Amino acid sequence: MLKNHLIPLVNIDHNSHVIKKWHRFVKFGERPTGVNEKVIHSWERSKELKVDAYGGRSSVILTSEELEKKLEQYKPLINITLPYINNIVQTIKGLGYIVFLTDGDTNILYVSGDKDVLEDFKHIFNFKVGAAWSEKAVGTTAVSMVISNNNAVPFMADEKYCYELKKRACSAVPIRNMDGDIIAILGIAAGFATPNAQLSGILLAAEMAIENQLRMMKMNEKFRLVNEYYKTIFNSVSDAIIAVDHNGMITELNQNALEILREDSDKLIGKKAEAVLGFYPVILDVLKTGREFSQNYVLKDTKDKKMLYNVKRIIPIFNNNNMVDGCINILEKVETKKIKTRKGFHFENIIGKSEAIIKVKNQAMVASENDFNVLITGESGTGKEVFAQAIHNAGSRANGPYIAVNCGAIPKELIESEFFGYEAGAFTGANKNGRQGKFEQANGGTIFLDEIGEMPKNLQIRLLRVLQEREVTKIGGHKSIPVDVRVITATNKDLVQEVNHHRFRADLYWRLNVIHIHIPTLAERNKDIPILMEYFISKYTQSLERKYILDKSVLDILSAYKWPGNVRELENITEHILAFSNSSVILPEHLPDYITSPKRQLKINKKYSLEETEKQTIQKALIECEGNITKAAKQLGISRPTLYKKIKDKNIS
Repeated sequence: MLKNHLIPLVNIDHNSHVIKKWHRFVKFGERPTGVNEKVIHSWERSKELKVDAYGGRSSVILTSEELEKKLEQYKPLINITLPYINNIVQTIKGLGYIVFLTDGDTNILYVSGDKDVLEDFKHIFNFKVGAAWSEKAVGTTAVSMVISNNNAVPFMADEKYCYELKKRACSAVPIRNMDGDIIAILGIAAGFATPNAQLSGILLAAEMAIENQLRMMKMNEKFRLVNEYYKTIFNSVSDAIIAVDHNGMITELNQNALEILREDSDKLIGKKAEAVLGFYPVILDVLKTGREFSQNYVLKDTKDKKMLYNVKRIIPIFNNNNMVDGCINILEKVETKKIKTRKGFHFENIIGKSEAIIKVKNQAMVASENDFNVLITGESGTGKEVFAQAIHNAGSRANGPYIAVNCGAIPKELIESEFFGYEAGAFTGANKNGRQGKFEQANGGTIFLDEIGEMPKNLQIRLLRVLQEREVTKIGGHKSIPVDVRVITATNKDLVQEVNHHRFRADLYWRLNVIHIHIPTLAERNKDIPILMEYFISKYTQSLERKYILDKSVLDILSAYKWPGNVRELENITEHILAFSNSSVILPEHLPDYITSPKRQLKINKKYSLEETEKQTIQKALIECEGNITKAAKQLGISRPTLYKKIKDKNIS
C-alpha cells in the first residue's frame, strides 16, 4: 500500500466539471461541452474500442520473446535515455512519482521511481515493462494523447478515460527521430491527481537533450557508413593514397601506401609528411597555392627495400571558405629493388664504444629518420663529414645525390655561381650552356655545407631565402627553380659568438640549427683510442698477412696525449706507425717524435678560441711538412686552395 504522505489525493473530486461531463458521456453517451475537443475525440475512440471506463488495467502485454526482441531493438535509445531518467528520479525522489519510457507503440520499455508508487501502479494497473499503454489498452492518457496529437502533454488526471486512472496524474513528451517521427515517449506519473505542474518542464528539457543525442548518433552512423564506403574505395584503388592536412600532417593512408612505407598506419598517422615521405616541398607548394601537382619521381628507403614511386597527383582539398585545408597525394609504385651497397660513410663507420660517441651517434640516427636541417659542430678532425654522410646514407634520400661544398674553399667572386648556378652568358667567361648550381645538383638528395661559418654575409642572405622558399634563381636568370634538398651544415667555429659579433646572421643560424649535433673531441672520448687504432690498422693492412699488436705503453702515451687534430690526427699517426714499424708489436719508438716529446707537442691554451686552435693546428702541420702546402693540406684533410685561404686569413707566416 502507498504511504499517505506520498499520495495526498487518491480520491476523485466528483464535483469536477470534467468528471461530471465524463459521467454523462459514459452513462448516456452525451457529448461533453466545455471539455478540450482533443480529449473528447480520445474518449470517443476509447468507447468505440470498448475500453472499460471504470477500469484502467492494461491487458495488452508483450510475450517474453516479443519483449526481448523489443528491448534489443531499443537498446541504443534506452542507453541514451537512462541517464536522464535517473537524473529526474533523483530530483523528485520521495515525492510520489515514477518516470517511464515507452516505444512508439506505447509498450513500456523502462520504469523507475519511488518504490511504493511503482508497486501501486503495477498491482492496480499492470503498469510494468512489456505492458502497452495505448488507447486500446487503457483509453485516454497522456501517452495516448501524445500519439494522437503528436505533441507534448502536460499533467492530466480528470481528462483520462478510465475512472481509476483519474486518481493519478501523468505527463508525457514525444521523442522524435531526425525525420520527425515519434519513436518513443518519456513520461512522469504521480500517485495522486494534483502533481507539481512544473515537472512537465523537466520532461521537455530531457526530451530536447535526448533528441539532440539521437541526432548526433544518427549523424555519426551516417559518417560511419560514408567512412566505410570511403575506406572500401580508398583501399581498392591500385595507387597509393596519402591524405595530408593543412599543417602537413598525415591523416590517412590506404593499404598500398602502407606497403610502400613498410609501416603500420598508427605509426604514420599524425606524423609530419616531411619526415615520412620525402617530398614535402611539393606538398607545401600545393598547400600554399591550391594548384595540383603531378609527375615527380621519389625514392623511399624502407626497412629492407628501396621503393621508387611516382607522385602522380597531389590534389588540394578546400574548406567552406575556399581555403586549402589539406591535400590528397596519389603515388604510383614504379620499381622495387634490393638496397645496393652505397658509397661513402655509414653509421657502422663511426667507430667507438664510449658513452660520448654513442650518445652523439644515437642523435645522428634520429636525425636520419627525418628531413630537418642539421648543424654539426666540433673541432677539426672530429669527423663532421663522416656524420653528415652517415645521416644521408641512412635516410630517405640515400639514393639521391650527396653534394659536399666547402664554403671556405670557394673564391668569393665565384661562390654565388657555385651555389646557385648561372644562365648562358651571365658573365664574362661563363659556360655558353650555363651551369647548374650545387643546390640544383643536390635536388632530391642532401647538400652538405662544410665550414658554414666561412660563408660571406651576402651569400648567407641568399641561403636563408633558399631554405625558406625552397627554390633557387640562377645568376642571369629570372625563373625560380624548385629544389627538394636536405641541408646539413658543419663548422668548427662558435656560431653563437659569430652571431654576437655580427659575422653570421642570427636568422640563418636558427634556420640551420634545427637539430644540433656536437661531436666530442678525441680527448673527450679517449677510451675509443684502442678501438680506433685497431680499425685504422685493419684498414691499411688488409692486404698484408702481418698482424699488429699495440703495446700497453703505447696506449698509455696515446691516452695521455691531448689530440689537437682529433681522429684525423690519430689516423695520420697510425699511417706513420705502419710506415716505420718493422715488427708486429707497436712500441713507443714507432710513434712520431712530437707525441713522445712534450716539448714538441702543440700546446693549446683552453682560453683560446676555436679559431686560434685552428691556427695552431695549421702552423703545426706546416712545421711537420717543412712548409710543403700539398702535404700539409693532405694531413689537415683540406684542399690546397682552402689551406692557402686560411694561411692568408689567419696571417700565418
